[in-house]
Amino acid sequence: MAEPKTEDAGSSSVEYVQRVTTFLGEVSAWCREHGLTVEHDAVTLSEQLMAQYDAPSLYIAKDGVSVAKILPVGSKIIGAHGRVDLIGRVARHAFLFYVGKGPAFSTQTIVGGKTTISPSRPMLSDVDADGWYWIEATVRRAKRVDESLFLDLLTDVSDYEF
Repeated sequence: MAEPKTEDAGSSSVEYVQRVTTFLGEVSAWCREHGLTVEHDAVTLSEQLMAQYDAPSLYIAKDGVSVAKILPVGSKIIGAHGRVDLIGRVARHAFLFYVGKGPAFSTQTIVGGKTTISPSRPMLSDVDADGWYWIEATVRRAKRVDESLFLDLLTDVSDYEF
């Protein structure tokens, strides 16, 4: 029996690490602007059918006290091209990377032997370009992560006002 093929730490993990690195650079700048200190680190990820690889993480503190951390989850996420989690002592929020207009769906029907496929439609109406998004759970609305939203979510996970 053949062994399952594994990727080297190739294409998807390299792109994912680049996306996470860029995002954590933006987050670091936002945090510093608000008097927070950041410490960069890395974690080793093991994803199915892929070689292990290291991805960046970020620890956020205020006056030497830990506020939150951002940990990479993986590049192989259903419906997205990567995920990182913002984790505090109170809550956790997932940020998903979407490409283009994000995930889409179409339907296929067969009537009398004739197949009809509907045009694909985006699953999330507010995804408009490549980027990291947070999904508002109550109404399933995607919101691009910017400084204002990040600080709101950081307050939510840490119970610390900025």
